[in-house]
Amino acid sequence: MWKVIFHNLWSRRKKVGWIFAELVIVTMILWVLLDVSAVFLYNKSLPTGYDNDHLCQVDLRAYFEADPMYKAEYATDEAYMENIERILRKVKSYEGVENATYLFTSWQYLGTTAVQTYNIKSGNPAVDSLVNSIHVMRFHPNTNYFETYGFETTEGSPTLEELSKMNFSWKDAVITEDVAKRFFGNENAVGKKLFFIDWKKDTIWCPIRAVVKDVRHQSYRPNSALMFRVQAKPEVYDYCKLVVRVKDGIDMRDFLKGFDEFANKEFNVGNFYAQKVESLNEIIKKSENDFVTRNNLTLTLTIFFLINLSLGVVGTFWLQTRSRVEEMGVLRTFGATKWNIRAMLLGEGFVLSTLAVFVGCMLYLQIALRTEFVGTNIGMFYDRANAVDCWIFHFGEHFSSVSLLCYAVITITVLVGIYIPAHSISNVNPIDALRDE
Repeated sequence: MWKVIFHNLWSRRKKVGWIFAELVIVTMILWVLLDVSAVFLYNKSLPTGYDNDHLCQVDLRAYFEADPMYKAEYATDEAYMENIERILRKVKSYEGVENATYLFTSWQYLGTTAVQTYNIKSGNPAVDSLVNSIHVMRFHPNTNYFETYGFETTEGSPTLEELSKMNFSWKDAVITEDVAKRFFGNENAVGKKLFFIDWKKDTIWCPIRAVVKDVRHQSYRPNSALMFRVQAKPEVYDYCKLVVRVKDGIDMRDFLKGFDEFANKEFNVGNFYAQKVESLNEIIKKSENDFVTRNNLTLTLTIFFLINLSLGVVGTFWLQTRSRVEEMGVLRTFGATKWNIRAMLLGEGFVLSTLAVFVGCMLYLQIALRTEFVGTNIGMFYDRANAVDCWIFHFGEHFSSVSLLCYAVITITVLVGIYIPAHSISNVNPIDALRDE
């Protein structure tokens, strides 16, 4: 059977040559679109690592000295801190609130003024040579930070309740599961130490107090390798964020309607006032809008391209197969069964699509490598140094996965385009098929 299939393709090489070239070009275009879409959908499918659906955020702002609402007697650090604590108590007493914490930060997600990158080491050269830098997030101890966000601790690590009561020093750290595995393998990392070199060239050893499961600090990116460290209180309290956790079973939209009015009325304490109240999901959506819009556009183009690909390829192979009625009639007269004819036609499509996808992927690979396209534009939009290890950042796995996806899409499309007319012409009476002959 395979000998007949290859013989048929070779004898019809002039007719199938242009179809082969079309499939090669389609493969290269499809590779780019599927790559970006596959990475985007994969990242979106990952758990965030914290309970963002039950969180909202209050932006507190402080009046400046030139503002008529400014009160000089509340402008000391002690007064600012006391008023923040008063507001936090009011938040926790509000019906429907399960927990709350505060952050002195402008960052939208988990509480850091920027995505700080540290080169963390363990002192084991064999491990440190393989470990890249990780992100550092900031939190305030004894503020129910981990409980409010709803992180998950790993086995052998203190619970969230214990973390809320724990006395942290400025050197202490909480790390994600990926960081623990990078440095310590399957050992329990709690109680061990990591270090970094600070701006003074001093070696700062950080005792690990707990390990939490991997977290995505930006929802469109893969999980990031994170370390949580204590944040010093600022000298000037001109802003503060309150992160509020709503109890299960409460609709966030209904909660925000009443809570927004409550915040505007009750949070005018000292020099503070509530500037804005929003759900965390809404904040994430706004801040990621440009990136998500670009990826959604790519996803839409991919779907549009797949529809046109299906129509074009199916139509092409449909016509090609229908034009071979007389040829199939001859085979039937020589004893070929209906199954033989269908298998032969499907086999030709399978071989043609397999060769075309292979050539298309190899051509794309050469173009990508020669133009440095691989490192920046095939779905690897992220800094690998801080990401949890996954297939996206392994070129072999990445290229193979997307190539197999392209192969599956094109092969299925081609076989569908062949099977329907092949089923029809295999049932044609040989006498009717050869009448014109």
